[in-house]
Amino acid sequence: MTNATDATLSTEARTEILNNEVARYASRGWTVNSVQGSQAVLSRKRKIGFLWNALLSVVTGGLWLIVVLVRVINRKVENLVLNVDAFGKISRR
Repeated sequence: MTNATDATLSTEARTEILNNEVARYASRGWTVNSVQGSQAVLSRKRKIGFLWNALLSVVTGGLWLIVVLVRVINRKVENLVLNVDAFGKISRR
């Protein structure tokens, strides 16, 4: 019979799992804000759809560019927190 503590990963193994996951997100355009222990905080600016904005700009004779400009200036930032538990499972918030 094995203890539950036998299945837990070492700190180094958890850090390696976290680093691999952070690298995966970084390759998708996320920015790494901080990595501390078994937790990482990432962020990225939300994308603005080019096709619909270009179409609406053409249809409205350029008036829609005002809306696009406001959206670019006030772009929302998405935040993501990655945690690795003692068993190597990654949770996202």
